[in-house]
Amino acid sequence: MQKVPTLDGMKALAVEIADKIDGGDALAVLEPGDENTSAYTAIHDQLNAFRSANPEIVYISTMRRVGGNAIEQVVDGDYGSAGGYAIGGGYHVADPGAPPYLAGFAEPFAEVYSAVYGYAPVRNASGVVVGIACLEPNGPIGQERLEALAAEIAGQIDGDAMAALKPGDENTSAYIAIRDRFEAFRAENPEIAYIYTMRKAGNATEYVVDADYGSDDGGVAIGEGYTLTALDTVLLAGFEEPTAEIYSIIYAYAPITNASGSSAGMAGIQAGSPVTEERLKALAAEIAGEIDGAAMAMLRPGDENTTAYISIRDRLDAFRDANPPGVIYVYTMRKTDNATEYVVDADYGDGYAPAIGDTYVPTEEDVAFLAGFTEPSAEPGFYVDEWGGNETATLLSGYAPVRDATGAVVGLVGVDVGFVHQS
Repeated sequence: MQKVPTLDGMKALAVEIADKIDGGDALAVLEPGDENTSAYTAIHDQLNAFRSANPEIVYISTMRRVGGNAIEQVVDGDYGSAGGYAIGGGYHVADPGAPPYLAGFAEPFAEVYSAVYGYAPVRNASGVVVGIACLEPNGPIGQERLEALAAEIAGQIDGDAMAALKPGDENTSAYIAIRDRFEAFRAENPEIAYIYTMRKAGNATEYVVDADYGSDDGGVAIGEGYTLTALDTVLLAGFEEPTAEIYSIIYAYAPITNASGSSAGMAGIQAGSPVTEERLKALAAEIAGEIDGAAMAMLRPGDENTTAYISIRDRLDAFRDANPPGVIYVYTMRKTDNATEYVVDADYGDGYAPAIGDTYVPTEEDVAFLAGFTEPSAEPGFYVDEWGGNETATLLSGYAPVRDATGAVVGLVGVDVGFVHQS
């Protein structure tokens, strides 16, 4: 299974590469046009060697502050390939109300961002795939709905016109026609926040038409690239048929210091983690194997304060903490005569959470859930759940059987992965 780092692990990696960069002073004096100097090349090679040694990292770069809250790229590990920034590129004015990003100039910091994407192929008049349409919703949305919307807008795009677009064509009638169609589609479907198209470019993909191009939000110009990784299976599948995924990115930052110990900039790394059925099954099987099945089988309503209950609950909670991004809920259940009931909930005692014996009656849609009492399984689509005033949206769930010392199944563990919107 693809290694997915924790937040603490990512912070440690950011600190490690920041400490390895023997060039805080060199970083400070690099100017646009210095990309071919030995000082630049040394840092660039160091970043890429570090990324190669840590394949969970998909992006790595160094940044420095310009003035108050402005930030610019200095050495970008992707410079020289599609989407890489030259010195001074990627200029960004950080929101002063969002200090965590800027905090990376002073101390190690890590955060997780999760998003849902839908993809569908764009075809030309002869039916040949020339790219993909990509959608990002505003909030809760079903997988089938998202895939259907992606397919719908993909079918409204003039594939021949899109295929002919080149960098610099953003003001042509062909580009504007597609962008305006995106705007109209977004107005017709307010659950969609963002629409754009991409196409393959060698070992990478590149943006073509962005609904936000030319707006206050900026948008991406034609030809700006994204380098593909082993994690991009769902994105690539979108060139063949409608697909959708939850994708989490962990960002981590650490300060780069000069010879006097002052901050001269920061190193930034990114690791991607798509939520797949196989990953969910593996996560569920992992925690199921750590649960004392015999102890769980003996638990009865009212035992929530016993050492047996607390021990399992703490193990579930520790597992959740050790497996970001996206693991938000872990619990165990068992079968009763004609239903199922909760046993140990990682959230019990912290707000609303099911107690031992709280019942859930499976429906005909709970095929994956019931299969989890026999073997690892996962829900094939996104869904929306709600409890205690918190709305948990676009989740995927994995299940695996919990066994006692004899190997008999005594219940299952459920692992929910997604992200939370506060209602």
